[in-house]
Amino acid sequence: MATTRATSTLLLLLLLVSATWAASAPTTSRARNVITHVKGFPGRLPFHLETGYVEVDNTNTVELFYYFIQSERSPADDPLILWITGGPGCSALSGLLFEIVVIAG
Repeated sequence: MATTRATSTLLLLLLLVSATWAASAPTTSRARNVITHVKGFPGRLPFHLETGYVEVDNTNTVELFYYFIQSERSPADDPLILWITGGPGCSALSGLLFEIVVIAG
């Protein structure tokens, strides 16, 4: 029993150290992701969706997560909308989905 507890404690400590190291790694090389399928939606998405991070403060390594939904009419001519809602502890995704209605069934 003592060996199992010691092994579990060692594995937990290793996991915490690994997570701390990974979180402190530089994130400037994060790539954007093109999303083609989402769980619960049958088939490919009917629009172009990208997600990723944009750096807003290099000194303090602050990044904002974004969703980019390309215009279905004329991407080169249509305006770009910056949708900012939410706040600490509040996701902007619900506002995006319920107020703009990206996916309609």
